[in-house]
Amino acid sequence: MFDFLGAVSALLLVLAPLIFIHEFGHFLMAKLLRIKVEVFSLGFGPRLLWFRRGGTEYRVSLLPLGGYVRMLGENPDEDLAGSNEEFLSRPKRERFLVLVMGATFNILLAVVLMTVVFQLGVQEPYYLDQPVVIGAIEPGSAAEQAGLLPGDRILRIDGLEVPSWKEFQVQVVLSPHKRWNLLIDRDGKIRELEILLTASTPYRIGHAGITPQIMPLLSVIQPGLPGAFAGLQDGDMILTMQGVPVRSPGEFVTMVQANAGIPLTITYSREGETGDTVLVPIEREGKGFAGVVVSYRQVMKKYGLVGAFRQSLNSNWKNAGLVFETLRKLLGRELSPYALSGPVDIARISAIVFMQGLVAFLTFMAVVSLQLGIFNLLPIPVLDGGHIFILLIEGVMRRDLSMKLKERVIQVGFLFLVSFMVLVIILDFDKLDLTKKLLEFIKPG
Repeated sequence: MFDFLGAVSALLLVLAPLIFIHEFGHFLMAKLLRIKVEVFSLGFGPRLLWFRRGGTEYRVSLLPLGGYVRMLGENPDEDLAGSNEEFLSRPKRERFLVLVMGATFNILLAVVLMTVVFQLGVQEPYYLDQPVVIGAIEPGSAAEQAGLLPGDRILRIDGLEVPSWKEFQVQVVLSPHKRWNLLIDRDGKIRELEILLTASTPYRIGHAGITPQIMPLLSVIQPGLPGAFAGLQDGDMILTMQGVPVRSPGEFVTMVQANAGIPLTITYSREGETGDTVLVPIEREGKGFAGVVVSYRQVMKKYGLVGAFRQSLNSNWKNAGLVFETLRKLLGRELSPYALSGPVDIARISAIVFMQGLVAFLTFMAVVSLQLGIFNLLPIPVLDGGHIFILLIEGVMRRDLSMKLKERVIQVGFLFLVSFMVLVIILDFDKLDLTKKLLEFIKPG
């Protein structure tokens, strides 16, 4: 069930610091340039807490999902006196610095957060940096229809090299319904195949039906059950069953479930040494059961300050590229709008990552902060990027646009943003099936 209060609380924990740092960027640059800041507010609506210092009113307002900095003379409707403290009376380069600093602080915060994350240590599946060797194929999937087989290594997609699973998975996610020409290595022979990806999950992202080649890692060996009787231990890596290589945890589970009561010869690796044993699954609910938990090896990536900073820059650079690639594919209708996450979905994800611990939560905050910074720089009226774009146009033209034209542009931008927000909220409800749940909740009787 969707935990509304928990999700909203987690969302506030994510967004409140990001909004504060964004507005603080505007505020700090305005103060440095000696532009008068009348109000610095965290949140919108009626003020709850406030105090005044140095000519600025600092307030916390009722609606926390937002914030603003109000500077003297920032609205064309005001009676401008030409004072040096007025925002619109300042040169374009100074107004540009004030406008761009909010997004800049969000991007810098993303770098800082990921630096902290890489210092604390990031745990990842080891296969992400490994070559794209297929472990298993989902029945009926695009990969099966294309003729791919376990053990195939994917070398290129449409002529472009894919060195690791990390790059491959990103490309799959961003390519629903796309036809690819694959170059693969099968038993030392190079072949070409064609695959038509499908779309999956409520986000309608790309799906190939391919599982990485991952040797199963055993954990939680339950006493008094077949795994314990076979002498298996936590940390054992399964190499073969019945002399056949096991390419994924799913293959191990499938073979165990299909062989209740039948002895299975297993070769495993333990602390660098191999051993053999016999596992006899018992029958439970009509399937074989071994009493072990199967997963895969994780690697911890942990760095000192300098190394963590470098990794943070690299990570944020790649994530920024993914943002622009996603925007390009959305505009080109190569990705469904369902791939977007609105406030409802972000709240749900915030609650999930909050429960996963500090590293996951800080990583998510960094991603959202980076996306917030980039989104604010897009040339959309009402956003900082829209105002910056108008400044650049005026700078090239060497004259100011008319106030009437600016007002029309801002009105169109506001209408676009409202329509966009309504759309992503509707899609959020559809993805999470919240409309149906809400109707069931309020249905009488």
